[in-house]
Amino acid sequence: MNILPVNTAQSSWYQLSSSNRTIIGTKVLEFVQDRWIEIKLISHDDKQRVYEYTLLDQNMDGSALIHEWAADMEWFQSPVQIITDLEGKFIGINNFNSIANCWQQGFRSKIAKKYRQQDGIDVMLSETDKLLQDPKCFLQSFMGYSHYRCFFQPFYREWQANESSSLILKGFFGTIDLPLVIYSFTEQHGNTVTIINEAEVDEERFERPVLVRMLKDLTNTYNLKVDLQTEMEEIYKFENNILQEADLFLQLHVPSFYTVVTAHQCRRIEQHELPKERVDKHELSNSILHV
Repeated sequence: MNILPVNTAQSSWYQLSSSNRTIIGTKVLEFVQDRWIEIKLISHDDKQRVYEYTLLDQNMDGSALIHEWAADMEWFQSPVQIITDLEGKFIGINNFNSIANCWQQGFRSKIAKKYRQQDGIDVMLSETDKLLQDPKCFLQSFMGYSHYRCFFQPFYREWQANESSSLILKGFFGTIDLPLVIYSFTEQHGNTVTIINEAEVDEERFERPVLVRMLKDLTNTYNLKVDLQTEMEEIYKFENNILQEADLFLQLHVPSFYTVVTAHQCRRIEQHELPKERVDKHELSNSILHV
């Protein structure tokens, strides 16, 4: 069965909810983020496609400063023009220079003013400076288990009913990658194609001793037993070659010590279902950064 790309410049709108809970010992960090977005194909040729992803509105409910910062940074980098290969794999950022220039020409000073009394702001500014000086690192920041995975994968190809592939989540544990083996089950009914993914850790590629060392250093416990357990399920539903729904869930768990749970849910909506009072990106400094 095939999923074919739509090569006309038409917009699709989605409502997207993301949540994350990270537990390290007794410390819990969690957030829930709702977004309303627009995705539109803006160019294509015989080698690649360029999509414009625009954040139209969002609500962030987080337990830490970094969550508020992350929401502000999403406004900053919108719209982002994402380059994919012909199958839909995320391979580049088309408007990196304009995003980097925006940072230097006003956004940096505004966000620094907003967070000026917060501990850690100098580190966050410095790390963002580095990110926007290195296109490869900036691209890598999109490659984790983020909501972009709902849309930008090698979807547009011929699918077998059952197949397997590899996925490496770069820097999932800080500096440590998480390699996974993905098992895909695909079925078609009329114009509807459903893809279901499950996964397990790729033990041959996983640097388990490095993770064990990192967790022992975090706890100052050197007889710590690290039994990493993985659970993943993803469901994607396409109708007439257009994504209609996606439901992603990933949990990594070390019993009694460490848990990371990430989930993303999106559904395609009509333009009239967007929030009535959306943020104007030209009023960013007042309505978003509150400076």
